[in-house]
Amino acid sequence: MPLSVSESLSLTEFQRSDIPALCQFLVDEDIYRSLLRVPRPYTQADAEKWLSLVEEDKSQGRPVLKWAIREEDQLIGGIGLEIAASQPHRAELGYWLAKPFWNRGIMTAVIPVLCRHSFETLGLAKVTANVFSFNLSSARVLEKCGFEREGFLRRHYLKDGEFIDSMVFGRLRG
Repeated sequence: MPLSVSESLSLTEFQRSDIPALCQFLVDEDIYRSLLRVPRPYTQADAEKWLSLVEEDKSQGRPVLKWAIREEDQLIGGIGLEIAASQPHRAELGYWLAKPFWNRGIMTAVIPVLCRHSFETLGLAKVTANVFSFNLSSARVLEKCGFEREGFLRRHYLKDGEFIDSMVFGRLRG
């Protein structure tokens, strides 16, 4: 079931036909720097493996938690939630947007739609997001979307042999 964001923007399920766009956009160094779990270089095999995991969730009847961000049916980004089995009342939000679409207000339009969906449909009480401390644009996006900064975690992540500090944001239902 697609989620409408605006006349031209929607959130849909990922499809196998998205593999070329995933490979095109996720090799960008600036996008890679801001994401924790995306391999470098990002290959077709990586995209196929990831899509297989998404398809497995669907085949097992799990709710859709990974969404393709589309403008006029073209894949331009991704957004998703991760819910820990031990903490089903909350989810961690992650997202990326292809560089040609930056600074157009797309994520500030998309995130509230996904949050509303997660509160109403999934029954979540809280959505959190961790942002690398150097990614101030992402922090501003979250604040515009009603998230509050809840903390700062020093040397919280290890990526490419370097420790990265993280800002923690949260948004509550209601």
